Amino acid sequence: MTIHRLLYRSDMDLIGTEAVIGQQVTEIVRLSAERNAAHGLTGALLYTRGVFIQALEGALPALEETFERICRDLRHRRVELLEFAQADTRLFGEWAMVRISAGHALQAYMPSLATLTEQTSEAVSAPATIHLMRSMLVAESISKSQAERGVASK
Repeated sequence: MTIHRLLYRSDMDLIGTEAVIGQQVTEIVRLSAERNAAHGLTGALLYTRGVFIQALEGALPALEETFERICRDLRHRRVELLEFAQADTRLFGEWAMVRISAGHALQAYMPSLATLTEQTSEAVSAPATIHLMRSMLVAESISKSQAERGVASK
């Protein structure tokens, strides 16, 4: 089966406190994971500074259907397709959908993120963004593993 990958960004249109929005994003990820698993899709969602950045991978028909649904979803504004291409392998194959925590991990990878303007952030390439997302997931996994070993050794 030929795999395709897409990367998009959109402005988030969720209302509420930071905690309420966090719960809404968690629910979006949960429902997306269920739907993606049923359609053979994998991917990751990064939410930061009012922006969604999502990578999706899978068969072309399922990918197109999912992206069309995202474009109609009123929780997204200014949906922008950053990359849509055939992929040799899945980079997010372990997850039907996973949320990338942007907090401290993102600042560690990109300390200048807070100073990026819209113009400079648009200049970041799609492959670099996908690589960053994958790296953040690996870093989170290592951090969780180390924390679990620390707890288990006590």
